[in-house]
Amino acid sequence: MKPTHKSYFVRIFMLTKIILMIASTALLLSGVLFLLIAYVEPTITAPSHLMLVVETSVKGLYRWLAEFGLIILSPSIALLLIEVISRLRHDSLSNFWRSICLTLSFQRFLNQRERNEISLDKQTKQAMNPILKDFNKAARRCVIDITNKQTIAFIKVPQSQQAHKILKEMTEQIKEELSSHNPQYYFSEPERIKNTLWYIGTKRD
Repeated sequence: MKPTHKSYFVRIFMLTKIILMIASTALLLSGVLFLLIAYVEPTITAPSHLMLVVETSVKGLYRWLAEFGLIILSPSIALLLIEVISRLRHDSLSNFWRSICLTLSFQRFLNQRERNEISLDKQTKQAMNPILKDFNKAARRCVIDITNKQTIAFIKVPQSQQAHKILKEMTEQIKEELSSHNPQYYFSEPERIKNTLWYIGTKRD
């Protein structure tokens, strides 16, 4: 079955993931600053002008981070809520949860970890192979959407020819991995559409 368009889950997953990561980081830093203020403030008996300026700045940063984190968290919650309502009406929440878990798992599965050693001024440093870096950039955008009717695996094709070759060599391995996690679905050969690769799993009778 040829995919005609991205499902809602495929379209929002990466955007929601990025927003949640930014919001979580902002709220975590805000929490750290709050604890720092709560710990240090009682110990200051006679604060100088500089200390008051620093304290005011830290409190301002703490509030800004908290507000920023909550503000950008709102749209991601709204996007997820739409998907949850849709799943409750037309599919199931278990498939929604499985889609998230399998997507994250598959992104790790596709990730390539080889590093090259570079000598600079008699010092050896490790650097990511640029080909693998390009491949991993595309792999991080992989999304798997599981529904009662079918399973869709969306994979972005890397830009460079060498990274594209790695993906091509993994075609059968990817199919086997998808099948092992979804034995109740039959996966056809991948379909290349422009700069994307699609695996469609049809539920067995």
